[in-house]
Amino acid sequence: MVTTSKKAAKKPKAKASSPLAKESRSKQAQLTEELRRERDEALEQLAAASDILRMIARSPTDLQPVLAAIAESAAKLCDAADAVVWRVDGDVFRPASHFGAIPTRVGRGQEVTRGTAVGRAFLDRQTIHIEDLAEAAKTEFPGSEPFQKRTGTRTFLCTPMLREGVPIGLIAIRRTEIRPFTGRQIKLLETFADQAVIAIENVRLFQELKESLEQQTATSEILGVIASSPTDVQPVLDIVAKNAARLCDAADAQILRVEGNLQRKVAIYGILPHVRGLGDSRPISRGSGSGRAILERRTIHIHDMADEREEDFPDVWRSDQSMGIRTTLTVPLLREGAAIGAIVIRRQEVRPFSDKQIKLLETFADQAVIAIENVRLFQELQVRNRDLTEALEQQTATGEVLRVIASSPTELQPVLDTLLANAVKLSGAKQGHIRRSDGEYLRVVAHYNESPERIAVLQSNPIPLRPDIPGARAFLEGKPIHILDAQVEAPGGQFLARQTGVRTLLGVPLLREGTSIGTITIWRDVVEPFTDRQIDSVKTFADQAVIAIENVRLF
Repeated sequence: MVTTSKKAAKKPKAKASSPLAKESRSKQAQLTEELRRERDEALEQLAAASDILRMIARSPTDLQPVLAAIAESAAKLCDAADAVVWRVDGDVFRPASHFGAIPTRVGRGQEVTRGTAVGRAFLDRQTIHIEDLAEAAKTEFPGSEPFQKRTGTRTFLCTPMLREGVPIGLIAIRRTEIRPFTGRQIKLLETFADQAVIAIENVRLFQELKESLEQQTATSEILGVIASSPTDVQPVLDIVAKNAARLCDAADAQILRVEGNLQRKVAIYGILPHVRGLGDSRPISRGSGSGRAILERRTIHIHDMADEREEDFPDVWRSDQSMGIRTTLTVPLLREGAAIGAIVIRRQEVRPFSDKQIKLLETFADQAVIAIENVRLFQELQVRNRDLTEALEQQTATGEVLRVIASSPTELQPVLDTLLANAVKLSGAKQGHIRRSDGEYLRVVAHYNESPERIAVLQSNPIPLRPDIPGARAFLEGKPIHILDAQVEAPGGQFLARQTGVRTLLGVPLLREGTSIGTITIWRDVVEPFTDRQIDSVKTFADQAVIAIENVRLF
């Protein structure tokens, strides 16, 4: 049997590594490390971006936490000494948030000019990257030289925050050594700028929505009060003053009405003391913001009363100084171009009202005018309806009296009774009587709403023709006598008035060819004057009484 045996395999000897292989492995390790670092940086950037977006979602009304997180992330992820988020406020930049070792005073303004790096980035709407600010400040950015020397900044990177192409701020990162930022870091800072814009826009839109809802709510509330108070304007003015102060962020609000040559304070809301209280008046003149707004029929906005001369506003300058009033805004209440009042809001600090707040106050002024006009028209309608009702009642009563006269050509008593009943009712009086003269006395010939006992007293006690007795005075003078309170103003009749409870009294003579032949007297048991219409109504009934008396006499 033939067997074969296998020889053990020989292990190849290891070959020495070549320099090329070592270099290849080193490059591979470097590439791996670079990829890992890029991955870690990308993950870190993604995590930072996610954190900022979550913060934006959690803070729809509070911008500061978001800007603080953006500044911190920008400084850390871009390996900068610090980061500053700038907001534009008119013609200046103001640091809104800061993170890092370089000192920065948040809130301090810096003028927008091309002579500074931030100004250039803002005006040109592009990223500015300066490798050495110390050198660049000597030539291209002279406005940055004081800042560079104070802070020791060398490498500087700034990118604008653009909203629909319009710059609304900037983000700047700095290093105190000359070490340019990489393209990745520049791109990352621009991403943070975009996130800042999203945060700012989000808060702005949320705030606008909130303000819009508040304004709509206030408008609905005011319109609701207008609808529920068609005859009373005061609740409307009170709620207008309240909303004006609250939504315009003012310390107080006042509403004034024009009354002749005066402006009267009709509504007050707020925390400020008032030299002149509710209901007080002052002349309308250019010596006050409200008077000037009324006379010139335009909005008057005083940014700082302390900067105004006393002779320009003499009516309010001293009182405003004593109360610390600085900023005031006055809008006239205009009805068909004529000023019928004004609404005033005030602040104790120098903080001018924004265009939006001015527009809002003008809206409140329009609503106040609507309320005032609504009440005026409603009252006019009521007066017209009342006048129409009274005229119809007068015509009905006159027709009734004439029918009685026609049906009773020989009987006077039914006519006088009907006539007196209508005179008392239409005048809102309580009682009344008609007296005729016998040459010496006025004797009762008709009465209304008197008790049997009182009738007996009246019939047995004729009134002498004396001028100190109201009824006799009307007879003697041949004209109506209107006494507000007979218990005080009628010397010859005070005792009787107090016994019978007579207060306001009206005596009208019955005149035949200018000569008195009797009187109609009506009265109330309360002090309430008769209106001109009511007096004219009684005079009409007096004329009808004369016609009836003459008719019977002639018949």
